[in-house]
Amino acid sequence: MPSVIIAKRRDSVEIITLVKSLGYEISGIVEFREAKNPKFFISRGKVEEIRAMAKNAEKVIIDGILKSSQWYNLEKEIGKEVRDRVGLIIDIFADRAKSREAMLQVEYARLKYEIPFVKEMIHHTRMGEHAGWRGAGEYEIADYYEMIRRRLSRIERKIEKIKKEREERRKRRKREGFVLVGIAGYTNSGKSTLLNALTNTGRIIDNRMFSTLATKTSRLGKERILITDTVGFVEDMPPWLIKSFEATLEEIYTADIVLLLLDASDSIEEFKRKLNVSLEILESKIRGEIIPVMNKIDEGEQLDEKKEILMSLGEPVLISAKKKIGLQELVERIERAAGIEEHEIMVENMKNEVVEYIRRFGKIEKIEKGKKIKIRFTMQRKFYEKIQNGEKISIGKGG
Repeated sequence: MPSVIIAKRRDSVEIITLVKSLGYEISGIVEFREAKNPKFFISRGKVEEIRAMAKNAEKVIIDGILKSSQWYNLEKEIGKEVRDRVGLIIDIFADRAKSREAMLQVEYARLKYEIPFVKEMIHHTRMGEHAGWRGAGEYEIADYYEMIRRRLSRIERKIEKIKKEREERRKRRKREGFVLVGIAGYTNSGKSTLLNALTNTGRIIDNRMFSTLATKTSRLGKERILITDTVGFVEDMPPWLIKSFEATLEEIYTADIVLLLLDASDSIEEFKRKLNVSLEILESKIRGEIIPVMNKIDEGEQLDEKKEILMSLGEPVLISAKKKIGLQELVERIERAAGIEEHEIMVENMKNEVVEYIRRFGKIEKIEKGKKIKIRFTMQRKFYEKIQNGEKISIGKGG
C-alpha cells in the first residue's frame, strides 16, 4: 500500500476521502491556508516541512490544481513524485475503470493531464537542467510528447465513434416512445443505489467514490421509462477533464428529465457546495427538466433548510434510496414531468392497430370486457394525441 504525504487546505475534508478511496496510507498531513507562492503553489516553509516528512513516503499529494512549473519545482525540491488534486482524481478514475469505454476516457484524461508537464520537462532540459521525465533525456521526452499527441488523436476518433453510436441509440429509444431519465449528482450521493431501487436490477453497489464511470441504463418496471446512472461530479474538475467524459455525460445532457441527487446527510455547507459544483457542470448543457432529489433523508438533519435551498430548481422529492422511502412519489413526479397520463379507449376487439399502438408506446393498466372492450392505459401525451386526433397510426419500427 503506497505511503503518501498530503498538503491540504485547512478547511478541506474531501482530499482525505479522495486519498483514502485509493487505499493509500497517509503517513503525514501538512495544512496550509492559501496558495500564494507562484513557484511552489504552497509556501517555501510548507515545502521544507513536506520534504522533512516525505523521506519514507512514495508520493506527495497537493490539495489544489498545480501549474506545470509548480509541479516541476515541487518534484525537484522534494525529490518525490507529486500529484495535484486533478492527478489524484484521474488515478481514482483509472482504478475504477472497467469497461473499454471508461478506460479510453480515462486514458484520454491522463494524456491531456500529462501534456503540459512533458512540455515543462522539455523546456528545462533545453535550458541545460537535464531534469528528464523520471530520469529520461531530452530526446526521449520529445519522443514521448509526440507519442502522446498521436495517441490522443486515435482516442479522440474512438470516443467520437462511441458518441455517435450513443446518439443513434438515444434517437431510436425516443422514437420507440421511451422517456430518457438521467441521474446526476456529486460522487457518492447514492446514484447507483437509486438506480437499483427504482429498477430492481439487483446490481452490486460499490460504496466508493467514482464507482460508476461508464453509463448504466435500466428500465423502470414495465413503464416506458429508461433510467441512466453515470459518472459522479467532484469539485475542481477542469473543463478538459469534464470533456474527457463527454460521451458519458451526454446521457445526462440530452435526457428528457434529470434527477439531480443531493446527499441529505451532508452539512448545510457541504450540501450547498456540492449543489453549486453540480449546477456549474450541468446547467448550461441540460436540455431536459431538472427534478431535485434529496437522498439519505433517514440520515440527514436540517431537512427543511436543505429543501428550501433546492426550491429555486423546483419542489424537491425527499427519498432514501437505501430504505426505499419516497420512491413512489419520485416515480409519479417523473411521470408528470414526462407527460405520462392515464387514458381510456373503447374498442370492438383487441386485434386492431390502435391496441397494438398502445402496447408499443404505452402501458395497458386494465381491460374491461363488455359489449365493447374498455382499455385503461398510460401513455405520453405526444403519442396519445395521435389517437385523439384520429391520425393514421404506424406500429412499424420507429413508430
